[in-house]
Amino acid sequence: MARLGQQIRALFDKQYRRAFRNLRHLPRLSYRHVIDAGANYGAFTDAFLLLHRPDRIVLVEAIPELAIKLRARYAADPRISVLSAALSDRNGEAAFEINRSEASSSLLPIDARNSSWFGRDLRVAHSITVPTLTLPELMAREKLERVDLLKLDLQGAERLVLIGGAEVLDRVQVIYSEVFFEELYAGAWLFWDMNEFLSRLGFKLCGLSNIVHAADGDLVQANATFRKL
Repeated sequence: MARLGQQIRALFDKQYRRAFRNLRHLPRLSYRHVIDAGANYGAFTDAFLLLHRPDRIVLVEAIPELAIKLRARYAADPRISVLSAALSDRNGEAAFEINRSEASSSLLPIDARNSSWFGRDLRVAHSITVPTLTLPELMAREKLERVDLLKLDLQGAERLVLIGGAEVLDRVQVIYSEVFFEELYAGAWLFWDMNEFLSRLGFKLCGLSNIVHAADGDLVQANATFRKL
């Protein structure tokens, strides 16, 4: 009945319909504890809150100015906390490249072909130094014994986070991650690499959404949902 109610609401509410369409592959679970890594302006969290009622959401954002804006935006919601850091495979600091298109900024160097693939200037504007955290360290700091949903939108650094956090992935139920079909960033996993890694740890692919093609029509990226079996 809950699913039917969501489908009916999606017919009349444009914002809700977009959220329902983008997150339709999330398994029907109770999402109490959520990590939104690569939170940017909070679009994922906003969409998720239209569909679910979590107890806690931890937003992680590497760009300091965006983290400040996120804290101000969600200050009135006690369920939400914001960390100004980049999830990675080590605790400490790292260079973070701010690209001309801010949403494409990353710990990893961007491939020069992105500008032609996407038809806009995606070159690096400047670099900053940011704090880095592993997934185990983040969960320890935030006292998260279990994560029901781990969202990763890290422009290629997903590989670092998953390898560096392998020891705690048995405490993660669902992973919702950006995946690549071209190496958009140096050292980034392609979809098949991530799927193989997570399959070995007992995760199953549930679906692909937000599929993106390059200007020439080639498949370049999507969002993938993986569920722990």
